[in-house]
Amino acid sequence: MCDVLDKVENKGEIKGKNQMALLVKKLLDQSRIEDVKRASEDETYRDKLMKELDPIAKAVNKILL
Repeated sequence: MCDVLDKVENKGEIKGKNQMALLVKKLLDQSRIEDVKRASEDETYRDKLMKELDPIAKAVNKILL
């Protein structure tokens, strides 16, 4: 049972890292350096940016939250 939970948790961590990397890339492509800094420190602002920049991320956030 623990192995299954560990795998699920690991997949969640990977998915979160991939979402953050995509967010950073999109912000940098738009030269939004200050937004990258703030998103790295402020979870609420990061979620707002994810919703703003990626409709799929918005759907994922609804499922996860």
